[in-house]
Amino acid sequence: MLPGLTFLDAVNFPSGSGTGDDRYGFDEGAGTAWVVDGATDVGTMRLFPEAIDTGEGQILGWESDAAWYAERLSERFTRPPEQLESTRAYLERCIRDMAAKANEDAAVPIAGQPRHNLPSAGGIWMRRQDDHLEFAGLGDCMAIVEIDGHCQIIGDVEGIRAEYRMWGKAIGEQDRAAGFAKAREIRNVMNTDGNHWVFSLHPEAAAHAGIEQVRLRRENRILLMSDGFFRLIEPYQAYTAAQLMAEACEPDGLPALANALRARERNPEDDAAMGRLKTSDDACAVLVEIS
Repeated sequence: MLPGLTFLDAVNFPSGSGTGDDRYGFDEGAGTAWVVDGATDVGTMRLFPEAIDTGEGQILGWESDAAWYAERLSERFTRPPEQLESTRAYLERCIRDMAAKANEDAAVPIAGQPRHNLPSAGGIWMRRQDDHLEFAGLGDCMAIVEIDGHCQIIGDVEGIRAEYRMWGKAIGEQDRAAGFAKAREIRNVMNTDGNHWVFSLHPEAAAHAGIEQVRLRRENRILLMSDGFFRLIEPYQAYTAAQLMAEACEPDGLPALANALRARERNPEDDAAMGRLKTSDDACAVLVEIS
């Protein structure tokens, strides 16, 4: 039996002082890896218990509803697909489990909540299947695959560019508060026909996941990342995909890249020009190898 994959490195660099809303994970034996980017809370109330420090080195509750979702979905991905289970069927089952878990963990009833109050996330999940890799994504998490020295981007780059253009216009014409109000409007129609499909509590989203397959060639390195980490490519254009992968594979490469990212997020006056709704965003990435 072929080995699944080998973990090389990872970084999770919150934009604030807490744990942030991004998570990553991997299973070397199952050949799976993933990144989850919890969507920043824009709702009118919290659904899940807020984090409390017990004073004994333990934190109960969650920093945000987005952190709850990212943590729970990452936990769910540690249980791999069943034999012969399709990727869409697996994602649908994961989201159904998330909906059940939400009802179990919530501090207030989930039923009847407007969609902008419901937790959601972008995410990218990958598995090895014999001679190829399969990627499944909802939202704006991305991956870079290096095969025979060539780097391929997996994910919706044009969608990310369009999103930055939209936020740049919203912030430039109004203010940041208006930007978050617009985000609430977008959440109100998420996971409905003709609108944005993401990981949330709606199993039907699985049918809209972007799925891509890449054939393996000898050694292959894969970098999965949240959109906050992908900022180094879009919108900053500080690296090409090949340059980012090369830097990530250096000793201390991912932490160094995270520091380079933060160095470009020091000036809030750049937000409108770059289309950043948040000056600094959580950044998460995981690097694995298949040979």
